[in-house]
Amino acid sequence: MFAPLRAHLDACGISHACLDKAETTLLVVEDFGTRGLTGKTDARDNDNFRNFWRRHGRSGKGGASGGRWGLGKLVYSSSSEVRAFFGLTARAGDTGPLLMGQAVLRNHEIGSNHHPAHGFWFTDYGTTEHLQLPVTDAATIDEFRALTKVTRQVQPGLSIAVPYLKAQITETKLIEAVLRNYYFPILSGKLVVEVGNVLIDHQTFHAVAAQHAKTQTGQTIALAFVEQVSKALTQAPAIVAASAPGAKGIVDTMFSKDQMDEMKTTFREGKLLRVRLPVMLKRRNGGDCASYIDLFLHSLAEGEKPFALFARGSITVPGEARYFSGIQALGAMVASQKDIVEFLGDAENPAHTNWIASAEKLEERWASVGVVARIRHALRELHLLVAEQVARKDENALIDLFSLVDPSRSNKGPKKRSPKPAIDVVPKEKAISIKPRAGGFDLVAGPGAAKWTFPRKIRIRVAYDTMVGDPFNAHHRFDFDLTKGDIEIETTNADCQAQNEKVLIATVNGPDFVVSGLGFDTNRDLVIDARAA
Repeated sequence: MFAPLRAHLDACGISHACLDKAETTLLVVEDFGTRGLTGKTDARDNDNFRNFWRRHGRSGKGGASGGRWGLGKLVYSSSSEVRAFFGLTARAGDTGPLLMGQAVLRNHEIGSNHHPAHGFWFTDYGTTEHLQLPVTDAATIDEFRALTKVTRQVQPGLSIAVPYLKAQITETKLIEAVLRNYYFPILSGKLVVEVGNVLIDHQTFHAVAAQHAKTQTGQTIALAFVEQVSKALTQAPAIVAASAPGAKGIVDTMFSKDQMDEMKTTFREGKLLRVRLPVMLKRRNGGDCASYIDLFLHSLAEGEKPFALFARGSITVPGEARYFSGIQALGAMVASQKDIVEFLGDAENPAHTNWIASAEKLEERWASVGVVARIRHALRELHLLVAEQVARKDENALIDLFSLVDPSRSNKGPKKRSPKPAIDVVPKEKAISIKPRAGGFDLVAGPGAAKWTFPRKIRIRVAYDTMVGDPFNAHHRFDFDLTKGDIEIETTNADCQAQNEKVLIATVNGPDFVVSGLGFDTNRDLVIDARAA
């Protein structure tokens, strides 16, 4: 089966020593409750079979679908030491399943023959478009099932088999990835996952999570809060804002006096606060769309840590949680209506970790300027609105009403000089704020940035901290090199270029800019120096 692949691996400089071993570790991933790879197998239509096997770096998904970039399937080939995987799909109405394989290498040459990056394991070529056709022979498919232990017979869906699995991919890491990335759909009862003999559903999630107390990013999941949110989403909201937020964000005039009182009381008393916020969208090829998002807040219990959930449908978008950083509360922003799910999906980066207001797909399909910013800041703005009456401890608040004479003080003795009055110096508002995060940093606009003239440049120096000396002088390109793509740089309302291996030049275009760096060594401390030009 793999013999023809050896020459191609050699041409790409990829070792195939694993092919000579008597045994191999195999990863099998099967989904159920889905439709399988629907569509034509011998033509380039816009359906799932073509999109999965033949489209690379582009996706046919849209609407409320999860993916957008056509890159997720690269995980399968990159998990194999020989960069290969197999897929067995069953579709409703077919006489039997379809089996195909693919290896993802790079463009290469063998002798005088040029070969593309993607190679296929298949049965024959089609007669119309000369496309590779999947295997349908029952005996071959039965042999594949026996070798891989794939359980699918005729149930619609897709089964993936990754041979020669890389050693660093283990059951423990897969379980941790499920807990970290899919806790929301699991706790809401929309997803069930089995990893080996471990079942993860809404009933077993707590027990499994107890064995993996923290995610790889270090953020503890507020499970009870997420379950409250999931349950609340099955019911109609009690509070709905009268209008969508404008340029000033969420303000009290969007609610009645009774609603404001109810929101503040609910939050103050430690109950779950839910507010539905209207969002107006406009398609470039259509009319206006009246959509909404749901916002949830809960005050912190004693010893509880802040937590934020940003979800598009069943997909969590962890990078957006930074817009709730510093807030002492539990918060969740859930977009579930189909139009807003589609809108935010078009704004998402390939890793599904952030929304990008200037995303190409977003600008092509929507004429909704500023909506991404209003959505990502809505949770923080709601907290500022309802938390203003929460009691704060002030030990000197009643000092003028309740005071006792200090008996140790005496009128005898020399007269003491009156101390000079303290002069309050108003601190200068910071225009740049640097917030550390696991494996990186966020450079965000401070209050002082509102007084800037834009565009404006910021010089950002980054280095690992050292015991002695200047960490910037001690930096070596083997630590990291910003010019080589070692570090992922994401921006909001800003453009960024690497000046050298440790210096970034950011051009910020407005007072809500964000420059984020991710991918640094989590075991070392970062030192960041940012100065406006």
